[in-house]
Amino acid sequence: MTRERTLVLNSNYQVVGIVPWERAVTLIYEDVAETLCDWDKDGNQTQVAYNREVSNQDRKYVYQVPAIIVLKNNNVLPKQRSVKFSKINVLYRDDFTCQYCGYKGEHGPSHTRKMTIDHVLPVSKGGKTTFDNCVAACGKCNSSKGNMLLHEVAMKLMRKPTSPTVSILLKRKMNRKKVHDSWHQYLGTSEILI
Repeated sequence: MTRERTLVLNSNYQVVGIVPWERAVTLIYEDVAETLCDWDKDGNQTQVAYNREVSNQDRKYVYQVPAIIVLKNNNVLPKQRSVKFSKINVLYRDDFTCQYCGYKGEHGPSHTRKMTIDHVLPVSKGGKTTFDNCVAACGKCNSSKGNMLLHEVAMKLMRKPTSPTVSILLKRKMNRKKVHDSWHQYLGTSEILI
């Protein structure tokens, strides 16, 4: 199975979430939502969907995998959310850039210089695992610093760590993840996290 995700809009075309495609198809089947339609260059109305269809076993119900759905209930409003702390959110906040040496890396075991997170004030010295104390660091810098303070190892931060906004993380994730082209016009000012 592929991992397409579906952008969810309320009936005012405001982003209210992002769901797995399976959930989107369920919402369409339950008549809670419909696939967004757009006009093609020939003036025909087409569904905003991925280039793939799904069906039940006897093909009684066949759906294009929707890229964007619109909820039929007008009362659904976007939620303002705070960003949950996680290693991946720290890496996205720092744009996968080591905050000590500036190395621009990736995440995952296949990369030669793996990106990690480092506690600026080490846990062994009372540091907390929060956005204000954790930064992206390449494995080399993280190992060099160890559980020392920055002045003890003559290292400096490129910028002070802070809690990221949802919109900053969203834009960075959009740049790194494959999302349907149709999403960009709706996500420009969104506060929803991918």
